[in-house]
Amino acid sequence: MQPSSRDLHPSTGARFVFERDGDGEGVPFSYAVAAYLPDGGGTGESAGWRAQLRWGDEGATLEEVQGQAPAPAWISAEALKLARVLRRDPKPRLVRWRAGPG
Repeated sequence: MQPSSRDLHPSTGARFVFERDGDGEGVPFSYAVAAYLPDGGGTGESAGWRAQLRWGDEGATLEEVQGQAPAPAWISAEALKLARVLRRDPKPRLVRWRAGPG
């Protein structure tokens, strides 16, 4: 059965896109992170939320892009969960959908 347009455009959650900075030779890696939200906060070319993911002595940290509204707590929490995947297997790009709270 073919997915419908509704299946391809969920009404809740966010699509997370992680793109590794640089050529991957340096350690630790750093990623640009974007969360695309279905309510228009992140449709098209514009992400609803952007941050930079880095690892340090304390683990993964997210530095939100200045000038944007703060992310809901669940977005930064999901981004940090996905950071564990990239720590184990540092891919150049990772895209994942997460359903969000509730």
